[in-house]
Amino acid sequence: MIVTGRVSRAIALSVAFVLLVALVVIAEINQSGQRQINRVISLSQQRQVMLAELLSELSDAEAGQRGFLLTDDDKYLQAYQAARDRVEPTLNGLNDLFRDNDRLLVSIDQRDMLRHLRVLVGAKLGELAASLALHGANGTEQALALMRTDLGSRTLGEIRDEALTLRDMERDAVGVALARAGRLQLVSRALMGGVAVLNFVLLILAAALWARQARRRAELTEQLATENEDLERRVRRRTTELSALSSHLQQLSEKEKAALARELHDELGGLLIAVKMDVSWLQKRLPNANPDIQSRWSRVLKVLDDGVDFKRRIVENLRPTLLDNMGLLPAVRWITQETCSRAGLQYTEIYPEHEPLLVDDAAIMSFRLVQESLVNVVKHARATQVHVQVVVQNDELMILVEDNGSGIDADRRDAVGSHGLATMRHRVRSFGGTLDIESPPQGGTRVRARIPLAAIVRDPGSLRAIQASSARASN
Repeated sequence: MIVTGRVSRAIALSVAFVLLVALVVIAEINQSGQRQINRVISLSQQRQVMLAELLSELSDAEAGQRGFLLTDDDKYLQAYQAARDRVEPTLNGLNDLFRDNDRLLVSIDQRDMLRHLRVLVGAKLGELAASLALHGANGTEQALALMRTDLGSRTLGEIRDEALTLRDMERDAVGVALARAGRLQLVSRALMGGVAVLNFVLLILAAALWARQARRRAELTEQLATENEDLERRVRRRTTELSALSSHLQQLSEKEKAALARELHDELGGLLIAVKMDVSWLQKRLPNANPDIQSRWSRVLKVLDDGVDFKRRIVENLRPTLLDNMGLLPAVRWITQETCSRAGLQYTEIYPEHEPLLVDDAAIMSFRLVQESLVNVVKHARATQVHVQVVVQNDELMILVEDNGSGIDADRRDAVGSHGLATMRHRVRSFGGTLDIESPPQGGTRVRARIPLAAIVRDPGSLRAIQASSARASN
């Protein structure tokens, strides 16, 4: 398909190049022919004008000569001399116009006739000069007698005949040039018609190629659309599978944490309590006033108390007993106070008057959201104040954790390596909620989750009572 497209484009470019060359050749032929015709017409017009001037000057010279012979008035002699002086330059100019090596412009007959015309003009001028010389030498009568002979009129008639013949030949040359121009125009039109036909064929070919390419593009587009749709289906299926797997792993992790917390509470807690009771019994049964021994008994009891307290913190972090026994809000209060107190943070809290009873998975999700947000504040925010808020707004449960720390960059919010934020988003989205992480203009970080109550409350029948209570609290 690619090779065929390349061949088609090569053919189209070759035809276009041929058409361009043809147009250039036709234009050059037209211009060359037009220049030749213009040259023929221009030279012919100049020759005809020169011939007319020559005849006019000879006529003026003869009229001035006759006027002087009849009247002896010098003004006629001056007119004769002026006309005679113009004849020679006119003949030279006419001779220059006929001096051309192009057979299309000047023929051999024209050159012969021009030489004969020059001889006749010389004879005519000689005849006029002879009459004037005879007038000066022998008087007017003999000059008039010479003038009355037909020698002068016969010579002038031959000059006119030669001039008219040359003029007719010029007209014929112009006619030949115009005929040649007509033939050239016909050839040019034929060539232009051929080029137009080729251009039309090229347009048809280009349209066919374009339609073919358009069909191929449409087929390729349809194929790509089908493949993209199939790929999107696969991605959606894989995403659903990964989301379900992630939810399953989180639930499994929470179950394992709960089981580990129970084992630590029951087994390790029981052992530590038993050891503490035995140590207390031994201390009472073996009294000793030695200060060192009393100090050792006190340190052992303190270590046991610290171990019990450490066990309690581990158990509460794994699976807070307050969450299972008292509900979400007491667990959130405990984790907020515990975390902020150990980190030296000031904190404020806002909770609803009536706590919504959430399903176990939603309760642990909400608790982990607050816990993870507070851990991020302690580790990264460099904050001094924290605000925790859990409220019911309309048909949603809104959880807000806000600090006055250094904030979080926009690039880090969706970064691939931000597993904690990704886990928080997945927890909230698994219940149909949304999680927004923002950096307000005044600084700090704001984590706000909105979860639909219908997806998390334990008793759907109590949803209306919770919403009514929330509306009364807001008013």
